[in-house]
Amino acid sequence: MQQDNNRQQQTPAPPKENMKARTATAVGYVVVLVGLIAMKACIPDGYGAIGFDLLFWAISLIGAYEFMRAMGCISRAQWWCTMTTCALIIPTFVITKMVLEAKGDPQAWLPALLVLMSVCSLGAMVTAAMLVFDFGNSDLRSTTSSLFCILYCGVLCSVSSNINHMDTNSLLGVTLMFCITVAVDTFALLFGKMFGKAIPLKLAPHTSPNKTVVGFVGGIIGGILAAIVVWGIGCGLEAFRLEYYGKFSPLGILVLISIPTSILAQLGDLFESAIKRGCGVKDMGKLLPGHGGVLDRFDSMLFASVSIVVCFMIIR
Repeated sequence: MQQDNNRQQQTPAPPKENMKARTATAVGYVVVLVGLIAMKACIPDGYGAIGFDLLFWAISLIGAYEFMRAMGCISRAQWWCTMTTCALIIPTFVITKMVLEAKGDPQAWLPALLVLMSVCSLGAMVTAAMLVFDFGNSDLRSTTSSLFCILYCGVLCSVSSNINHMDTNSLLGVTLMFCITVAVDTFALLFGKMFGKAIPLKLAPHTSPNKTVVGFVGGIIGGILAAIVVWGIGCGLEAFRLEYYGKFSPLGILVLISIPTSILAQLGDLFESAIKRGCGVKDMGKLLPGHGGVLDRFDSMLFASVSIVVCFMIIR
Protein backbone atom coordinates (compact mmCIF):
# COMPACT_ATOMS: atom_id res chain seq x y z
CA MET A 1 0.00 0.00 0.00
CA GLN A 2 2.83 2.40 0.85
CA GLN A 3 4.53 1.69 -2.49
CA ASP A 4 1.28 2.48 -4.33
CA ASN A 5 0.98 5.78 -2.47
CA ASN A 6 4.58 6.65 -3.38
CA ARG A 7 3.90 5.89 -7.02
CA GLN A 8 0.83 8.13 -6.96
CA GLN A 9 2.85 10.96 -5.45
CA GLN A 10 5.56 10.60 -8.11
CA THR A 11 3.09 10.59 -10.99
CA PRO A 12 3.44 13.90 -12.89
CA ALA A 13 0.44 16.18 -13.03
CA PRO A 14 -1.76 15.85 -16.14
CA PRO A 15 -1.07 18.50 -18.81
CA LYS A 16 -4.38 20.30 -18.20
CA GLU A 17 -3.78 20.59 -14.46
CA ASN A 18 -0.19 21.72 -15.04
CA MET A 19 -1.38 24.35 -17.54
CA LYS A 20 -3.97 25.62 -15.07
CA ALA A 21 -1.33 25.92 -12.35
CA ARG A 22 1.05 27.63 -14.76
CA THR A 23 -1.63 30.08 -15.87
CA ALA A 24 -2.67 30.87 -12.30
CA THR A 25 0.95 31.49 -11.32
CA ALA A 26 1.48 33.71 -14.39
CA VAL A 27 -1.62 35.77 -13.55
CA GLY A 28 -0.42 36.20 -9.97
CA TYR A 29 3.01 37.20 -11.29
CA VAL A 30 1.49 39.92 -13.49
CA VAL A 31 -0.75 41.21 -10.67
CA VAL A 32 2.19 41.48 -8.27
CA LEU A 33 4.33 43.14 -10.93
CA VAL A 34 1.68 45.73 -11.80
CA GLY A 35 1.15 46.43 -8.10
CA LEU A 36 4.87 46.99 -7.53
CA ILE A 37 5.12 49.25 -10.57
CA ALA A 38 2.16 51.29 -9.32
CA MET A 39 3.73 51.48 -5.86
CA LYS A 40 7.03 52.71 -7.29
CA ALA A 41 5.28 55.27 -9.52
CA CYS A 42 2.93 56.66 -6.87
CA ILE A 43 4.93 56.73 -3.63
CA PRO A 44 7.45 59.62 -3.66
CA ASP A 45 11.01 60.06 -2.38
CA GLY A 46 12.14 56.59 -3.46
CA TYR A 47 10.09 54.76 -0.83
CA GLY A 48 7.90 53.21 -3.51
CA ALA A 49 10.96 51.37 -4.80
CA ILE A 50 11.16 49.33 -1.60
CA GLY A 51 8.54 46.92 -2.94
CA PHE A 52 10.81 45.89 -5.79
CA ASP A 53 13.78 45.74 -3.41
CA LEU A 54 11.89 43.22 -1.28
CA LEU A 55 11.10 41.18 -4.38
CA PHE A 56 14.74 41.13 -5.50
CA TRP A 57 15.85 40.34 -1.95
CA ALA A 58 13.42 37.40 -1.81
CA ILE A 59 14.63 36.15 -5.20
CA SER A 60 18.21 36.32 -3.94
CA LEU A 61 17.54 34.41 -0.72
CA ILE A 62 15.14 31.78 -2.09
CA GLY A 63 17.29 31.38 -5.19
CA ALA A 64 20.38 30.79 -3.04
CA TYR A 65 18.49 28.19 -1.04
CA GLU A 66 17.31 26.43 -4.20
CA PHE A 67 20.77 26.52 -5.76
CA MET A 68 22.57 25.10 -2.74
CA ARG A 69 19.94 22.40 -2.28
CA ALA A 70 20.32 21.39 -5.94
CA MET A 71 24.12 21.28 -5.62
CA GLY A 72 23.87 19.10 -2.52
CA CYS A 73 27.52 19.54 -1.59
CA ILE A 74 27.52 22.71 0.54
CA SER A 75 28.83 22.35 4.08
CA ARG A 76 26.70 23.71 6.91
CA ALA A 77 29.19 26.49 7.74
CA GLN A 78 29.41 27.64 4.12
CA TRP A 79 25.63 27.35 3.75
CA TRP A 80 25.19 29.90 6.54
CA CYS A 81 27.95 32.15 5.20
CA THR A 82 26.38 32.15 1.74
CA MET A 83 22.83 32.79 2.96
CA THR A 84 24.00 35.58 5.28
CA THR A 85 25.93 37.27 2.47
CA CYS A 86 22.97 37.06 0.07
CA ALA A 87 20.69 38.40 2.82
CA LEU A 88 22.90 41.48 3.38
CA ILE A 89 23.89 42.54 -0.15
CA ILE A 90 20.69 44.30 -1.26
CA PRO A 91 19.64 45.80 2.12
CA THR A 92 23.04 47.38 2.77
CA PHE A 93 23.10 48.88 -0.72
CA VAL A 94 19.55 50.26 -0.50
CA ILE A 95 19.90 51.65 3.02
CA THR A 96 23.23 53.33 2.25
CA LYS A 97 21.90 54.96 -0.91
CA MET A 98 18.64 56.16 0.65
CA VAL A 99 20.39 57.58 3.73
CA LEU A 100 22.93 59.48 1.62
CA GLU A 101 20.21 60.75 -0.73
CA ALA A 102 18.23 62.00 2.28
CA LYS A 103 21.35 63.99 3.27
CA GLY A 104 21.47 65.52 -0.22
CA ASP A 105 24.52 63.65 -1.51
CA PRO A 106 24.38 63.90 -5.34
CA GLN A 107 26.82 60.98 -5.69
CA ALA A 108 25.03 58.62 -3.29
CA TRP A 109 25.26 55.71 -5.73
CA LEU A 110 29.06 55.51 -5.45
CA PRO A 111 29.35 54.89 -1.66
CA ALA A 112 26.34 52.57 -1.90
CA LEU A 113 28.05 50.58 -4.63
CA LEU A 114 31.26 50.43 -2.59
CA VAL A 115 29.29 49.12 0.41
CA LEU A 116 27.69 46.49 -1.81
CA MET A 117 31.09 45.39 -3.14
CA SER A 118 32.52 45.30 0.38
CA VAL A 119 29.71 43.07 1.65
CA CYS A 120 30.14 40.72 -1.32
CA SER A 121 33.91 40.58 -0.87
CA LEU A 122 33.76 40.04 2.88
CA GLY A 123 31.13 37.34 2.55
CA ALA A 124 33.14 35.60 -0.17
CA MET A 125 36.33 35.72 1.93
CA VAL A 126 34.62 34.30 5.03
CA THR A 127 33.04 31.58 2.92
CA ALA A 128 36.40 30.73 1.35
CA ALA A 129 38.04 30.74 4.80
CA MET A 130 35.84 27.80 5.78
CA LEU A 131 37.99 25.67 3.48
CA VAL A 132 40.80 26.26 6.00
CA PHE A 133 38.99 26.41 9.34
CA ASP A 134 36.24 23.87 8.58
CA PHE A 135 38.36 21.53 6.46
CA GLY A 136 36.66 18.42 7.76
CA ASN A 137 33.35 19.47 6.21
CA SER A 138 34.19 22.11 3.59
CA ASP A 139 36.04 20.88 0.55
CA LEU A 140 37.02 22.58 -2.70
CA ARG A 141 33.77 21.69 -4.47
CA SER A 142 31.69 23.02 -1.58
CA THR A 143 33.71 26.25 -1.53
CA THR A 144 33.48 26.78 -5.28
CA SER A 145 29.73 26.15 -5.27
CA SER A 146 29.20 28.56 -2.37
CA LEU A 147 31.21 31.34 -4.00
CA PHE A 148 29.38 30.83 -7.28
CA CYS A 149 26.05 31.01 -5.42
CA ILE A 150 27.02 34.39 -3.96
CA LEU A 151 27.84 35.64 -7.45
CA TYR A 152 24.81 34.15 -9.18
CA CYS A 153 22.06 34.70 -6.61
CA GLY A 154 23.48 37.58 -4.60
CA VAL A 155 25.41 39.84 -6.96
CA LEU A 156 23.16 39.41 -10.02
CA CYS A 157 20.03 40.13 -7.97
CA SER A 158 21.69 43.28 -6.66
CA VAL A 159 22.03 44.48 -10.27
CA SER A 160 18.23 44.57 -10.47
CA SER A 161 18.15 46.59 -7.27
CA ASN A 162 20.67 49.00 -8.84
CA ILE A 163 18.25 49.50 -11.74
CA ASN A 164 15.51 50.09 -9.20
CA HIS A 165 17.51 52.95 -7.68
CA MET A 166 18.96 54.64 -10.75
CA ASP A 167 18.85 58.43 -10.50
CA THR A 168 17.01 58.64 -13.83
CA ASN A 169 14.84 56.22 -15.82
CA SER A 170 14.59 53.82 -12.90
CA LEU A 171 10.86 53.10 -13.32
CA LEU A 172 11.33 52.73 -17.06
CA GLY A 173 14.33 50.45 -16.55
CA VAL A 174 12.55 48.09 -14.15
CA THR A 175 9.43 47.97 -16.33
CA LEU A 176 11.49 47.37 -19.46
CA MET A 177 13.45 44.57 -17.79
CA PHE A 178 10.36 42.65 -16.73
CA CYS A 179 8.40 43.26 -19.93
CA ILE A 180 11.28 42.13 -22.13
CA THR A 181 11.95 38.95 -20.15
CA VAL A 182 8.27 37.96 -20.20
CA ALA A 183 7.96 38.72 -23.93
CA VAL A 184 11.17 36.85 -24.73
CA ASP A 185 9.96 33.69 -22.96
CA THR A 186 6.52 33.91 -24.58
CA PHE A 187 7.64 34.59 -28.14
CA ALA A 188 10.48 32.07 -28.01
CA LEU A 189 7.94 29.41 -27.03
CA LEU A 190 5.43 30.50 -29.68
CA PHE A 191 7.98 30.68 -32.50
CA GLY A 192 9.45 27.34 -31.46
CA LYS A 193 6.06 25.65 -31.62
CA MET A 194 4.99 27.31 -34.87
CA PHE A 195 8.21 27.06 -36.86
CA GLY A 196 10.36 24.57 -34.95
CA LYS A 197 9.36 21.61 -37.11
CA ALA A 198 9.93 23.50 -40.35
CA ILE A 199 13.32 24.80 -39.14
CA PRO A 200 14.47 22.12 -36.66
CA LEU A 201 17.90 23.63 -35.98
CA LYS A 202 18.62 23.25 -32.27
CA LEU A 203 20.08 26.12 -30.27
CA ALA A 204 21.85 24.14 -27.53
CA PRO A 205 20.94 20.45 -27.92
CA HIS A 206 23.17 19.21 -25.11
CA THR A 207 21.82 21.74 -22.62
CA SER A 208 18.18 22.31 -23.58
CA PRO A 209 17.06 20.00 -26.43
CA ASN A 210 13.68 21.73 -26.87
CA LYS A 211 15.09 25.16 -27.64
CA THR A 212 15.54 26.03 -31.31
CA VAL A 213 17.30 28.76 -33.24
CA VAL A 214 13.96 29.97 -34.61
CA GLY A 215 12.72 30.22 -31.03
CA PHE A 216 15.79 32.26 -30.16
CA VAL A 217 15.03 34.67 -33.02
CA GLY A 218 11.40 34.79 -31.90
CA GLY A 219 12.55 35.76 -28.43
CA ILE A 220 14.50 38.72 -29.81
CA ILE A 221 11.44 39.80 -31.82
CA GLY A 222 9.34 39.52 -28.66
CA GLY A 223 11.84 41.68 -26.77
CA ILE A 224 11.72 44.35 -29.48
CA LEU A 225 7.91 44.35 -29.42
CA ALA A 226 7.97 44.69 -25.63
CA ALA A 227 10.25 47.73 -25.95
CA ILE A 228 7.82 49.29 -28.43
CA VAL A 229 4.92 48.67 -26.02
CA VAL A 230 6.85 50.26 -23.14
CA TRP A 231 7.67 53.24 -25.38
CA GLY A 232 3.95 53.55 -26.17
CA ILE A 233 3.17 53.57 -22.45
CA GLY A 234 5.74 56.34 -22.02
CA CYS A 235 3.99 58.39 -24.69
CA GLY A 236 0.85 58.38 -22.56
CA LEU A 237 2.35 58.40 -19.06
CA GLU A 238 5.21 60.76 -18.30
CA ALA A 239 6.54 58.58 -15.47
CA PHE A 240 7.49 55.90 -18.03
CA ARG A 241 9.02 58.33 -20.52
CA LEU A 242 12.70 57.94 -21.40
CA GLU A 243 14.82 60.77 -20.03
CA TYR A 244 17.31 61.15 -22.82
CA TYR A 245 18.60 64.26 -24.61
CA GLY A 246 20.71 62.78 -27.38
CA LYS A 247 20.12 62.88 -31.11
CA PHE A 248 18.47 59.45 -31.39
CA SER A 249 14.73 58.90 -30.98
CA PRO A 250 13.51 57.39 -27.65
CA LEU A 251 11.88 54.54 -29.57
CA GLY A 252 15.14 53.75 -31.33
CA ILE A 253 17.02 53.77 -28.02
CA LEU A 254 14.59 51.35 -26.37
CA VAL A 255 14.66 49.02 -29.37
CA LEU A 256 18.46 49.01 -29.32
CA ILE A 257 18.42 48.25 -25.58
CA SER A 258 15.96 45.41 -26.11
CA ILE A 259 18.23 43.45 -28.49
CA PRO A 260 21.16 42.66 -26.13
CA THR A 261 18.69 42.34 -23.27
CA SER A 262 16.70 39.71 -25.19
CA ILE A 263 19.87 37.81 -26.04
CA LEU A 264 21.12 37.81 -22.45
CA ALA A 265 17.68 36.82 -21.15
CA GLN A 266 17.76 33.68 -23.29
CA LEU A 267 21.37 33.02 -22.31
CA GLY A 268 20.27 33.18 -18.67
CA ASP A 269 17.58 30.60 -19.37
CA LEU A 270 20.09 28.31 -21.08
CA PHE A 271 22.58 28.79 -18.26
CA GLU A 272 19.97 27.75 -15.71
CA SER A 273 19.18 24.68 -17.84
CA ALA A 274 22.88 23.79 -17.82
CA ILE A 275 22.95 24.05 -14.01
CA LYS A 276 19.89 21.80 -13.67
CA ARG A 277 21.33 19.27 -16.09
CA GLY A 278 24.60 19.23 -14.18
CA CYS A 279 22.75 18.76 -10.88
CA GLY A 280 20.40 16.14 -12.32
CA VAL A 281 17.19 17.97 -11.42
CA LYS A 282 14.20 18.96 -13.56
CA ASP A 283 13.30 22.10 -11.60
CA MET A 284 15.20 24.11 -9.01
CA GLY A 285 12.17 24.09 -6.71
CA LYS A 286 8.41 23.78 -6.39
CA LEU A 287 7.47 27.16 -4.94
CA LEU A 288 5.75 28.42 -8.13
CA PRO A 289 3.21 25.87 -9.42
CA GLY A 290 3.62 25.13 -13.10
CA HIS A 291 6.94 27.00 -13.26
CA GLY A 292 9.13 25.28 -10.69
CA GLY A 293 11.29 27.30 -8.36
CA VAL A 294 12.18 30.97 -8.12
CA LEU A 295 15.29 30.51 -10.24
CA ASP A 296 13.23 28.74 -12.91
CA ARG A 297 11.05 31.86 -13.18
CA PHE A 298 13.64 34.62 -12.80
CA ASP A 299 16.73 33.11 -14.44
CA SER A 300 16.23 35.27 -17.55
CA MET A 301 15.86 38.41 -15.44
CA LEU A 302 19.20 37.86 -13.69
CA PHE A 303 21.11 38.05 -16.96
CA ALA A 304 18.85 40.65 -18.61
CA SER A 305 19.40 43.06 -15.70
CA VAL A 306 23.10 43.35 -16.61
CA SER A 307 22.22 44.52 -20.12
CA ILE A 308 19.64 47.00 -18.81
CA VAL A 309 21.96 48.65 -16.30
CA VAL A 310 24.89 48.86 -18.74
CA CYS A 311 22.74 50.30 -21.53
CA PHE A 312 21.23 52.95 -19.29
CA MET A 313 24.67 53.88 -18.02
CA ILE A 314 25.78 54.41 -21.61
CA ILE A 315 22.88 56.73 -22.50
CA ARG A 316 23.03 58.57 -19.18
